[in-house]
Amino acid sequence: MPLVDRVEGPARQLGGTRLIQPRIFLSYSTQNSAIVEKLKNDLEKAGIDCWMDTGRITAGDRLQDAIFNTGIPQCNLFLAYVTADYLASQWCMKELDRALQSNRITVVPLADSKQTCDSVPEHVREVVRCEFLAPDRYWDVLLAIVGKAWGSLQVTQRLVSSEDHILAGPGIFDTEEYSREHLLKRAKHELILAAQNLRSWLSDSTTKQGLLRLVKETPVNVTFIMATYETLRPLAREGAEHLRNSAEDVKEMLEQLTAAEHPRMKAFFHPGATTLSAIFIDPNSSDGILFFNPRWAIQFLPQDRLTCVIDKSVNSVELYKAIYNSVLLMTQRDALSVEDMLRS
Repeated sequence: MPLVDRVEGPARQLGGTRLIQPRIFLSYSTQNSAIVEKLKNDLEKAGIDCWMDTGRITAGDRLQDAIFNTGIPQCNLFLAYVTADYLASQWCMKELDRALQSNRITVVPLADSKQTCDSVPEHVREVVRCEFLAPDRYWDVLLAIVGKAWGSLQVTQRLVSSEDHILAGPGIFDTEEYSREHLLKRAKHELILAAQNLRSWLSDSTTKQGLLRLVKETPVNVTFIMATYETLRPLAREGAEHLRNSAEDVKEMLEQLTAAEHPRMKAFFHPGATTLSAIFIDPNSSDGILFFNPRWAIQFLPQDRLTCVIDKSVNSVELYKAIYNSVLLMTQRDALSVEDMLRS
């Protein structure tokens, strides 16, 4: 699953979902274009987007603007293929210095020989380590660059830490694999829905019946976590109405359960739920899955309700646990019940 998207960076489409790849700026001397073209092709096969002046600059673009105002700033890793020609080029060294000035860009000098590594200016060697691209280590070095490219996203794109990749996009629940119907089928042990009012789930009669069937016909436990009327600041009138409607929907569902089924559907109302939007499926299983809306998405992508997906079987187990623990805090004694909400 690919990593989350931000405003910057190359976007691709997958079932209506925007994806992001790491982007590498390739800095090189034209005398060394053949080996850099090979690097570019192999990096792109590994899922890395490469910015290279060849093919990137269209007619009418100014070279300097394209490189220094677009190319370098929009990349998260700067790969310099360093040779004697590179070190002798004022333009190449200007690109390198520009990348070193940014605290958002990971700089990786890759030299053609040990002798060239030793010739790299001291002010560069004080900041970054120069690697040596030996012919017999080409694939090892390439894999290391790919790893650094993904890792650099953690700093430059302010992404959550992940061992693999995170799928994200504003249209995830519109895709077949992640529709509400699919998620209801995927739950085998536990389903936790947490958000300010969960109106998108509880206003749909088909979804409500699906939630009831989970409790009546399967061993799945269903938990709702929603906000209260008084949070960090009072809810807007419309928000309060939506919340009350959701509380009434939950009460109606609970009334349809038998005494034996009742303990397996629970609802909690907590002030902290206004800051949370998360869906957990089987959180205690090794193949658990989490959907959440990161707070940074509101800042960087205000036009989208970005949803991230973490599959515990492949990535971000630590983040999964952290969000899960924060959700469980909202089920403690200070949480209100459905009856408490409907009395307000």
